[in-house]
Amino acid sequence: MGDVMLIQGRRSNIAILEADRVINVLGEVEGQRANFQRAPIAIAIFVGALLAATFGIFPLPVAVLLGALFAFLTRCITPEEAYREVEWKALILIGSMLAFGAAMDATGAAEFLASELLRLTGALNPLLLLTGFFVLTVVLTQPMSNQAAAVVVIPVALQTALQLGLNPRTFAMMIAVAASCSYLTPLEPSCLMVYGPGQYRFADFLKVGSLLTVFIFIVAIILVPLVWPLTV
Repeated sequence: MGDVMLIQGRRSNIAILEADRVINVLGEVEGQRANFQRAPIAIAIFVGALLAATFGIFPLPVAVLLGALFAFLTRCITPEEAYREVEWKALILIGSMLAFGAAMDATGAAEFLASELLRLTGALNPLLLLTGFFVLTVVLTQPMSNQAAAVVVIPVALQTALQLGLNPRTFAMMIAVAASCSYLTPLEPSCLMVYGPGQYRFADFLKVGSLLTVFIFIVAIILVPLVWPLTV
């Protein structure tokens, strides 16, 4: 009682077992088999799109869209299959995330956080100031995109470094590293791609992502000032 099993069989037989209260069907696994007949065509389209983007024939978004169009035209995939495979929850979450990030930028909330950080830390230890900007960027890059978080924080960090007579490149590189640490939530598009199929929970990203972020911070706070010294 209470065990979860994977059962394979005819739908009619499984329905009989469920009707007799022998089992409760929690979910079905689609038994569709892959069609390998058009696999060479799909591979050729994929390689062609990559080559077109690599050699500058088309921009990457255009090359990918053309590849998707050729995949439809050659019947490698049907529109019905494409719609079925789209993770609609992820698309809605990405749209909400972009809107939230734009709101933070437009209302000045992100810039306010940066100015408050500067007010709190002041001209203390430069490593402590670097740590503060790292934490702020990590916080902002969760709801915002990586680029947006960096664009918001970098001008404040560079101005702060120049006022204190420190190397602005050190702060820029530290923020660039921090902007890539979007592991604490599944709001990052690549995390969203596996969020649904992997049946992850929101807390899973916080548990693993926090450890990874701390590890990256330790490496960055040691190597960034070493490669790009704080004093000009």
